Amino acid sequence: MVEFVLEPLQKTAQHEELLYAWRSDPETALMSFHQKHMQRSTFGDYFEKYFLLKDLPSLFAHLDGKRVAFIGFDPFSTLARPNRQAAEVSIIVDPQKRNQGIGTELLRAALHYASQQGYDDLYARIKTHNCASVHIFEKAGFSCVEETAYRLEEECLDIPIKVFRAELTPYKPIQKTLIIAEAGSNWRMGSYERDLKMAKALINVAKEAGCDVVKFQTYRAETIYAPNAGKSNYLSKAGIVEEMSSLFEELAMPYEMVSELSKMCAQVGIEFMSTPFSPQDFAAVDPFVSRHKIASYEISHVRLLELAAKSKKPLLLSTGASTVADIQWAVSFLKKCGGVDLTLLHCCAQYPSTPKAMNLRAIEWMHRVFQRPIGLSDHSRDPIVAPLGAVALGATVIEKHFTLDRRLPGPDHAFAIEPEELSQMVRAIREMEAMAGSGYKAVQEEEMELYHFAKRRLHAIAPINKGDHFVEGVNIAILRSGNQKPGVHPRHLDDILSDKVACRAISLGEGIQYGDWK
Repeated sequence: MVEFVLEPLQKTAQHEELLYAWRSDPETALMSFHQKHMQRSTFGDYFEKYFLLKDLPSLFAHLDGKRVAFIGFDPFSTLARPNRQAAEVSIIVDPQKRNQGIGTELLRAALHYASQQGYDDLYARIKTHNCASVHIFEKAGFSCVEETAYRLEEECLDIPIKVFRAELTPYKPIQKTLIIAEAGSNWRMGSYERDLKMAKALINVAKEAGCDVVKFQTYRAETIYAPNAGKSNYLSKAGIVEEMSSLFEELAMPYEMVSELSKMCAQVGIEFMSTPFSPQDFAAVDPFVSRHKIASYEISHVRLLELAAKSKKPLLLSTGASTVADIQWAVSFLKKCGGVDLTLLHCCAQYPSTPKAMNLRAIEWMHRVFQRPIGLSDHSRDPIVAPLGAVALGATVIEKHFTLDRRLPGPDHAFAIEPEELSQMVRAIREMEAMAGSGYKAVQEEEMELYHFAKRRLHAIAPINKGDHFVEGVNIAILRSGNQKPGVHPRHLDDILSDKVACRAISLGEGIQYGDWK
């Protein structure tokens, strides 16, 4: 196995000159997309593209103390998959080292390096007839994912190419955002029959709104708070002045109701969940759910976490009022106990949560730190802002309290959203998913017509004879192309104006093309 020493590319004259020399080698140029000889005066634009990825610098590869090859990384969007860090890779071998069998090892070094930098996929575009390069990429672990044509605008060429991809991390198709309608204690009406009737109404509302899951809570007062725990200040401000033990006893769901609610959900066609708060609650709930949710204040309940992990069902762990150490411990403990498919839920344990306290940017931070899917358990009153912000930041789960009417008595009604708001939230989330796209900036297919029609290029504003000098504002200008064949990018203007003359007669309105000046 060849051991390369990798050196990040620098914006220095030495590095630029060396890369230009390798790139200009006739055999290397033959395999590149650009068929016209690349001028040294314009190579700077080509060189700059290798510095666009700040977290994946392009490299020179050293062997036996000498630079022998270049590994370039560019942004890539054409086939990039959502929520996957992707880049395009290319290699240029020192002409003196060509045909010495280092190409495949170079690509393997590139794959390892990109993986260390947190990338998920590397792509490569290769001319279809470039059989040698195709073989090298396939040998390094790349697979062809598309055969298409690459449009080289500058030279008006359509080049047949193969697009290759190497997966650095296992690919899991992105699922739509899981939307959980949290009923909380809002089913409680005072008698078993009325409770069931309200629960069924809530289930129907969640289904009609388009939610994926409707969730309840299952607990016993004696397993929640310590004896003589007193009253809650935040509930007292909302007019609920009962002792905590009395309040939880009043709102406790009978275990036999769990199976009834599960049947109701199956009849309607929506997933049933109920959050357990103790091992006894877990035993009552587990037979009827396909995933488990652990509430924020249970993040240190070792017995409950152990049972959830051993169930081998997908887990949701809420993190309201938790320190980083709390979360790190819980994640490690769940993993040690055999937990799988863990999603962390960012949460502000304030009811209702104020905008300032929501701290939605923590979603991105948690994803980077814990390398887990992140969702949002949202206690804010607004049905749109926090859920949409969370989805835009990468949340894969949204949990939101809902009620039939905020005026109903009970601790969870006042900050919950009502049926029409729940429907609005679901519609907005689905639209946001559609708008999110690949996460990479590129000219969209829908923009392509105007990309050619309205982008400014260099065009003749007067007839130009062969041998004429180009004069800005007299015979050329920076204009939108319309139905004219687009001219070259205006970045070439200063070069054209530096005492260059026309190589051909150019008609009024024509785009100035490569090769039209010397």
